[in-house]
Amino acid sequence: MIHAEPSPLTTTTDDSGDINRANSEAEPSTTLPTIVVTADINKQVTENTDYTIPVARSATGLALSARETPQAVSVVTHQQIKDQNSNNLTEVLKRAPAIQVGSIDGARSGFSARGFGINGFQIDGLDTDFVQQAAMGEYGINTAMFDHVEIVRGATGLMSGTGDPSANVNLIRKRADSNVRATELSADVDRYGYYGLSVDHSQPLSESGAVRGRVVANYQDGDTFIDRQELGQNLLYATVDADVSDNTTVSIGASRQHNKSKSTMWGGLPSYLSDGSKAEWDTSKNGSANWTNWDSDNVYYFADIDHDFNEDWNLTTNASYNESDSSPKLLYMYASSTDPDAGLIYNLNPFHADTERKQVNVKTELTGSFDALGRTHQVIVGGSYKKSDLDTFTYTAPPDGLLPVSEFSDWDGSYPEPVWGDKTQSSDVTTKEKAIFAATQLQLTDPLSLILGSRVSDYERSGFQYGTKVNTESEHIWTPYAGITYDINDNHSLYTSYSAIFQPQSERDINGRYLDPIEGKNYEIGLKSESDNGALQSQVSIFRIEQNDLAQPDGGQTIPGAGLEKAYVGADATSQGVEVEVTGQLSDKLQATIGYTHFNAKGKNGKAINTGYADTTLNLFATYDMDDIIPNLTIGGGIDWSNGYYGIVTNPVTGQSEKYGQDDVTLASIMARYTVNENLEAQLNVNNLFNQKYLAGENFFGLTYGEPINVVGRLTYRF
Repeated sequence: MIHAEPSPLTTTTDDSGDINRANSEAEPSTTLPTIVVTADINKQVTENTDYTIPVARSATGLALSARETPQAVSVVTHQQIKDQNSNNLTEVLKRAPAIQVGSIDGARSGFSARGFGINGFQIDGLDTDFVQQAAMGEYGINTAMFDHVEIVRGATGLMSGTGDPSANVNLIRKRADSNVRATELSADVDRYGYYGLSVDHSQPLSESGAVRGRVVANYQDGDTFIDRQELGQNLLYATVDADVSDNTTVSIGASRQHNKSKSTMWGGLPSYLSDGSKAEWDTSKNGSANWTNWDSDNVYYFADIDHDFNEDWNLTTNASYNESDSSPKLLYMYASSTDPDAGLIYNLNPFHADTERKQVNVKTELTGSFDALGRTHQVIVGGSYKKSDLDTFTYTAPPDGLLPVSEFSDWDGSYPEPVWGDKTQSSDVTTKEKAIFAATQLQLTDPLSLILGSRVSDYERSGFQYGTKVNTESEHIWTPYAGITYDINDNHSLYTSYSAIFQPQSERDINGRYLDPIEGKNYEIGLKSESDNGALQSQVSIFRIEQNDLAQPDGGQTIPGAGLEKAYVGADATSQGVEVEVTGQLSDKLQATIGYTHFNAKGKNGKAINTGYADTTLNLFATYDMDDIIPNLTIGGGIDWSNGYYGIVTNPVTGQSEKYGQDDVTLASIMARYTVNENLEAQLNVNNLFNQKYLAGENFFGLTYGEPINVVGRLTYRF
């Protein structure tokens, strides 16, 4: 069990493990009452922790501490999410150590780590496909319904199926873990008029508290720093946990999130002017039309059964069903020719489609411990199945319009919406994966442990996409995993690990054929340390990644007959580097998270690849309790720094390829939180404090600027 420090509202457990709460008889506190949950470590809760947690399961499926895990793992806790006022997944990952976030356009972002894009996502440990190209809003998934986010860097094929060598992101939902009524209300607004309202309510649904419920509702809407753009979200999340016996808990829940995106850019702003010089626009410039939108909906249903056979063995089955859809109306602007009289001419390409994805995910795990040779060891065995159906229907559009670049400076979005024609199905793709897996932690000696694991997967993708038949199948793919940890003493451990890489790709070549799956190896060694109480943790990781057939842009070419879909070629690649992270309590008043990463990603010819990702980053964020100086005040701040990044772009005027990039970026932030009374709290966050102007895109075929200085105020009331 995990126990927290007492507070005005405390939590205890009886002999059966049921959660009980009682009002403390302590003197009234000057801080907000905190709901302290005592939870099984397999159901880690971070709502009442600081910046560290005792264990995480995302790397191996085993409940291991940071020092016991032979891989780099970061956890963004609930407290850190609140301190940095991160309202969606993109904002969380922007501030996470060793993770980079780039904007593709107004609705899409890209995540990367160690020089490669992140494609592996999970919710409560279940693999979940996020369809970036369709922009169904998953990257902006609302954090109001999540307890924390676990990030495992390096290949995670053991637990996440395909072994993506960058990182795997696992979002852990909030659960109905309170058997007293508890409500949190919050409201926030920023300098651009974007505002949000949220309610989070928990209560027992039976007299004993054996049945508990939780509801989260969140509403966001308003303007952004980009002219005419309006964004918003509506979220409703509900879950019920029921202790059907002393040893069995059943959980069910559902969520629906609607994403509003009006006058949103597709592809960014023009990169060049008519004289062939690189363009520089106001950060508020919007290249979309007034009628464009990129709205989407995400609906999830989930159910879990958790059964303890005894103190050592547990069986868990998790299942989820997801429906996501979007129906964007967009306008894409790209250079097509140079006219001697009018200058640079841009093609205006309208697009309208209906996209729907349905996913089914099921996973069963048996975990336990056993004694052998005088020592206790852990083991996990399980199986998983997932199926995803993606259907896209496109509407016929009239011939593209043309716009001289000289007119773009006066662009106000008044380009008329076309009359859309017939609706036809352009893609119908089904992806299936089934797997069995097993892993064990063998305690060879007191300081030395060995983790061995393997996954055997069958993967299949079938259907058609833009007139091309899809038929990809890989059977009995073996993904081995091995790791060793050695405790130098009570505070420091050395580790090393190896994992195979197998990653099917969705990119296609110039002929419309899908690229072969990536295969490769991931090596890692490191040092992990923690304070005596585990409240301060650090890790130093050195890694090497080897990959074959990694998708790389084919000189900016597009696939004939597939709209504006870019063509790719497969290439061999390596990446090696170092990561350093320190997280937790530096003193009883100061807590922080500090991360540094540097990598060198190259192709077979020795040339740099994926240059749209910065190869060196530094992230720092800290808060300090000022109670001894100014009662009830906490202050904080941070720095997110990255070195330059660039892409190779063809100048539409000269026809020559050239570098187009961004110099070093330094983004500073500050925050302050004041406890008005035992129920009310006020917080202020200032992001991009020095108002640095920078290009936030991963590629530079279209320009996307980062957000200028923003001030966000929030009030929170708990009762």
